[in-house]
Amino acid sequence: MVISYVGMITREVPVQPTLNIVLQAGSQNIEEVVVTAIGMKKQEKALGYAASTIKSDDLVAAKSGSVMTGLTGKVAGINITNAGGTGSAQKVIVRGISSFDANQPLYVVDGVPIMNEFSGSGTESTALNNTVDFGNAANDINPEDVESVTVLKGASATALYGSRAANGVIMITTKRASSEKLTVTYDGTFMGSNVLRVPQTQNRFGQGWPDWSPMENGSWGPVLDGREHAWGAFSDGTPGNLTPLTKPFSYVENNMRDFYQTGFETNNNVSVRMGNDKLGLVASYGNVTSTGVMPMDADKYQRNTISLRGNAKYKRFYSEINFNYVRKDITRPSTGQGGQGATMFQEILQHATDVSISDMKDYNNPYYNTDNFYTAYATNPYWVLANNKNQFQDDRIYGKIEVAFDIMEGLKAVGRLGGDFSNSRQQKWNQKATYSPGSWSSIGGKKEEAGSYTERREYSGQIDATAYLNADYKIGEDININGLIGWNLNTRTFSYIDSYLYGLQQEDWFNLENGADKPITTTREENRRLIGLFAQAEFGYKNFWFVNASLRNDWSSTLPKGKNSFFYGGLNTSLILTELFPELQSDALNFLKVRAAWGKTGNDAPVYRTSSYYIPTQVSLGFGSLYLPINSTMGMTEYNVMPNTGLKPETTTELEFGLTTHMWNNRINFDIAYYNKDTKDQIISAALAPETRYTSMTRNVGKVNNHGVEIAFSVIPIQTKDWEWEIGATFTKNWSEVKELWDGVDEYVLKSGYDVDLVAKVGEPLGIFKVPKVATTDDGKVIVTSAGLPQIAAGEKDIIGSSTPNFLMGFNTRLSWKGFTLGAVLDWRNGGYFYSYTSQLLTFSGNSTMTAYNDRQSFVIPNSVKVVNGQYVENNIPVSRSNMYNYWNNASNKDQFRNWVLPKDYLKLREITLSYSFPKSIIKKTPLTALQVSLIGRNLFMWTPKKNNFVDPESTNYGNDIRSELGEFAAAPTTRTFGGGVKVTF
Repeated sequence: MVISYVGMITREVPVQPTLNIVLQAGSQNIEEVVVTAIGMKKQEKALGYAASTIKSDDLVAAKSGSVMTGLTGKVAGINITNAGGTGSAQKVIVRGISSFDANQPLYVVDGVPIMNEFSGSGTESTALNNTVDFGNAANDINPEDVESVTVLKGASATALYGSRAANGVIMITTKRASSEKLTVTYDGTFMGSNVLRVPQTQNRFGQGWPDWSPMENGSWGPVLDGREHAWGAFSDGTPGNLTPLTKPFSYVENNMRDFYQTGFETNNNVSVRMGNDKLGLVASYGNVTSTGVMPMDADKYQRNTISLRGNAKYKRFYSEINFNYVRKDITRPSTGQGGQGATMFQEILQHATDVSISDMKDYNNPYYNTDNFYTAYATNPYWVLANNKNQFQDDRIYGKIEVAFDIMEGLKAVGRLGGDFSNSRQQKWNQKATYSPGSWSSIGGKKEEAGSYTERREYSGQIDATAYLNADYKIGEDININGLIGWNLNTRTFSYIDSYLYGLQQEDWFNLENGADKPITTTREENRRLIGLFAQAEFGYKNFWFVNASLRNDWSSTLPKGKNSFFYGGLNTSLILTELFPELQSDALNFLKVRAAWGKTGNDAPVYRTSSYYIPTQVSLGFGSLYLPINSTMGMTEYNVMPNTGLKPETTTELEFGLTTHMWNNRINFDIAYYNKDTKDQIISAALAPETRYTSMTRNVGKVNNHGVEIAFSVIPIQTKDWEWEIGATFTKNWSEVKELWDGVDEYVLKSGYDVDLVAKVGEPLGIFKVPKVATTDDGKVIVTSAGLPQIAAGEKDIIGSSTPNFLMGFNTRLSWKGFTLGAVLDWRNGGYFYSYTSQLLTFSGNSTMTAYNDRQSFVIPNSVKVVNGQYVENNIPVSRSNMYNYWNNASNKDQFRNWVLPKDYLKLREITLSYSFPKSIIKKTPLTALQVSLIGRNLFMWTPKKNNFVDPESTNYGNDIRSELGEFAAAPTTRTFGGGVKVTF
């Protein structure tokens, strides 16, 4: 007799009067429900596209306070980078960068899209000066409220979400109460943190430029000999009456690292849940409080979240409510280089190697204050932290109300109304600084800082309404049919008012009234609307063949009138071979599925690109800018971007194939996907000649191809009564190529940092680095100038490489023994490049290790020639020791820029956790139902190539989209975190 059942391994047994047969599971997760587009729940076996799901336990194992951090290294096909410490922006790229502007996925919580805007100044045109990172909105979600996260990667999977889902969808499902008694859970952690990496500096040479000078902050001086000598302000005894300071002329070990402090972070969560078959309720409160690694409380983050989720059922009526309130209070120092006011990071990077930074913590000390800091070319970094600050407050509410009604058996009507509303306030101030006559600073020619204050208020609002009918019927014993038809409305509003005051009259009073002149105020309001109709149909035959088709048409307010309708959709199918051919099922092969998918989705335009609008007139003059109105005379100017009445949406078309298999009683699991997608009609602002009345025009350009392979693998080598060991790995490989641009143009600069360009170039991966090209002879010899420095070929640049990695890999393991569980996650990035201003500034100031080349003895550039009487002859002009700083200075030797485009490879120990769950036999006599304690570490270890001994390659202050691929510009350091936690359930 043959006994079989869907999802179980078929058994053949002899016929007997009485049989007691136990079937083994034949396909892991075959009946698992996955949340897909529009919040629909489908069985994993029916999916014809790649969808990776991470459950709550894996998501919150390391208690990071961030949902996306919990996904890092655990999902194939997704690249997650963390810019800095707690609350910093995170960049999430699904299946490669494909857009010149917007590459972030759509975040959906319980079926409703939410906002994910970046807060800060890292994506603005002034990103080099006084940048600040207040994070992105998706970081507001409390991971302890999350039941699971599903990543929808391909266009076929995301088409139902319309134009906002061109870059994938992060589906977040929150926890719901089932039939359970009242349960109270507390989950808390206490963590410490320190800087993961500070730049390595040379230890041979000290203060000077190139000769020793008490006023220099660079390290181009003499060899460090350890001898005691005078230094610092008035070290010659005049003017003033300060006693000269003395110290050894010696290298200061851990100079930068000792500047930073140990940070502390607490993460406390309390949840209450209860329910029965008619009603369920979950209420939770979470608090994350972090004092970062910056001294003087200059880096603080606090997030409070309150969540209320309920569900009810009455006869044929269902309802859900989800309410979330988030309050954030953040203090951050500025990064980048100083514009109006100094930045701390720039100050410590060019600090002389023999001068202790941490000894100058008392910035009111007469030797270390603004008058007498040891150099007039910089500012005491402690003074900067105390007086130049950025603060951010945000109040946010998001959630939904959903109702459903069973019209008849198999037919359901669903209505869902969601909203996301945020009000924020940013304050930025740079202290007024004056210098006493005759002081060290005034003698050095240091200019007074007038001080400035900025106040900005922003509002972001989104309303998303969806209504649909869902039909689910079975025809006979073999055929299942599911259909969906619906309507969607999405409106988004953004506005801000920004006031900037330059020139503070009174110190320590940061107010828009504290100036001789009135503040300059700008304001803006944006409104957009998207209306969509969608439909989906699914066919299933005998539980082994499934076909799914989805369609959507959108009407967007950001596209030209009469041309604002665009249509797309997807088709996918899956075939379960082990169900089609039951004889394939065995202990060795439990489940085998092949799948294929095709999809097309779009991305509409930014606001106000199809018609003209006017702004207050601003005239740039040699001594500043002239703003109207003047003397009550109003002046308005048409905005300098030419409107485009023929603008089309950006579209992505993708083809995907995949295979899933479970073997050896589900102890070996394997999933592979191949995808190929084309993104065309990129929306950019292309430069125009000013005589056209405009400086740029919004237009559709280009075509970018991404294709790649994603592999997820897991194996359980040990599984006994007490022991279980699971090993998992993910592999992601993406090939990118710019296929075309426009009108014969073959390259387009995406972002620049000094003379380093991040470029889209036809025939190359999207995002290559170009640096100034050295002039050479026909046989490859370097041509030098009269100073013996490399000569630059005017207008030409070399390609260094791409920002795209060769591949990404994640490794995770979990070992359980009785109540103990040990887990770890490794994250490996291989290949790619990034620009580092940190390395540039360290080299300029003589602090980087590369500046100790040849022990700073004179040398002739190898394989070089000079020009004599119009002829090339062998070069004999040495780069002398006294001119060494010019060789390493980008202003005099632009060839150095290639040294500051660094390899982006890294290997990180992302997580390591050790937890113990107390057995019920111990806690049964207490009020507790569960008790778990844990030790936690995050980002404990990082390896990078030898050339990058400067920064964490993930650090950036260019936001969290394609511009951040450029790299970092004196960005804040990333951190390692370690500590412990306790989880108690009553």
